[in-house]
Amino acid sequence: MHIAICEDNAADAAEIQTYLEEHFEYEGYMGEISIYESGEDLLAAFSPGVFAAVFLDIYMDGISGVEVARAIRADDPDCALVFITIDPGHMPEAFAQRAASYVVKPITQAQMDTALLQCRQVFLRNARFIEVMSGGQSVRLPLPKILYVGMQDKVASIHTTEGIVKTYTSMGEIERLLSGKPFLRCHRAFIVNMGFVEDIQENDLVIKGGAKVPMRKNGRREIRQILSDFFTERLYETD
Repeated sequence: MHIAICEDNAADAAEIQTYLEEHFEYEGYMGEISIYESGEDLLAAFSPGVFAAVFLDIYMDGISGVEVARAIRADDPDCALVFITIDPGHMPEAFAQRAASYVVKPITQAQMDTALLQCRQVFLRNARFIEVMSGGQSVRLPLPKILYVGMQDKVASIHTTEGIVKTYTSMGEIERLLSGKPFLRCHRAFIVNMGFVEDIQENDLVIKGGAKVPMRKNGRREIRQILSDFFTERLYETD
């Protein structure tokens, strides 16, 4: 998960970063934090899906935080926006961009706790991970990067957006680690991340990148319905 802080006051940016790091450590999240000193710098680094959340100062030299938010929201409906400002008078403009929260300076622990709580769903969706042993080392795998898992001879091949990680375990243990949405056990030896399913064929699910994962013979109608419900729910969330 990648979080951006856009703040031209270095002390405030450092304070926000500290709160975020403490929150991630306490909740067991994985996250990368980048600091940008201007809206122009942030937008130069921005593309849809790059940032799970942006903590955005409203008053900055050059382009304002509200203008930055409009540009982000035009291309990315899912990014959580948290506004940081000395003036609460901009609150209507902020929430017009579907802001998750609004923090008035001076920043306090209570305000940041509230803001982080209101970003909880975004953090859960983007910062959860599983930890497995691979090659004698403990490896942390962010859930949003897992495409699917295949099991053969008690070895799980975990296919991610960055490669394949193999671990000696059981399918039951993998299923426990990946319990809940968006993961679906579609076959006795396969679990898929429904967010990466691009097509449903007669016998297989086509995963982003072209890989095909088989569906079990018994229960294909149920699998198709679960996927349909998942896609519909995601569509409503985007709207």
